[in-house]
Amino acid sequence: MADEDFELFLTKLPFSIPGPACTDEHVTAYTGLVPDCLISYWQEFGFSGFGNGTAWLVDPIEWKVTTEEVLLDRVQHPRLGADAQYIPFVRSAFGKVWFWTPGYGISLIVDPVRGVLFVKPPARMLTPTGFERAMLSFFGASSMERFEFFDKNEEPMFERTHQHLGDLRFDEVYRFAPGLLVGGAAIVEATHPFQIHVHMALLRSVIGDDWYVVA
Repeated sequence: MADEDFELFLTKLPFSIPGPACTDEHVTAYTGLVPDCLISYWQEFGFSGFGNGTAWLVDPIEWKVTTEEVLLDRVQHPRLGADAQYIPFVRSAFGKVWFWTPGYGISLIVDPVRGVLFVKPPARMLTPTGFERAMLSFFGASSMERFEFFDKNEEPMFERTHQHLGDLRFDEVYRFAPGLLVGGAAIVEATHPFQIHVHMALLRSVIGDDWYVVA
């Protein structure tokens, strides 16, 4: 059963699009690295979409190559060492990704569509209880707005894009073509469903090492 924080999350972003199931491999590999509540969400809901696909639980095994060799291969968190581990745990329909670092908490938010990387401070309490509370609070405080993509007029785009293109698959993202980093426009007419790992690689080829870092 989902805890109170995730139940609150579900009132705002209901379980909508079933994705792949959590396996024993996931549980074995990530127990002790991520909070127990996150593993319980994987076990109950799999790597699925919520709020019609506004937000998705991320399979860190499936994302391993994209995390380590595409998105974060040259990223150095100012408070963490070079050996820090970054585990993606949730993403938006437009490809914004949140990362967890064991012993630290939520460490990075990456928005490849805009080429922006947000550096996060450590959890308030660096204890197992504190890390659990940090993850619970993340989901309990989440809303549609956290995962939205806003156009140049600061108008939310998800609902309009979803009406235009329909549901995403678990391995798809809404893509702008041409991309915003090469002069494309953030308009619904420019969106297309696209395989997310290919999309991340294409965006990284444009960004290079010139992430705009927000600390």
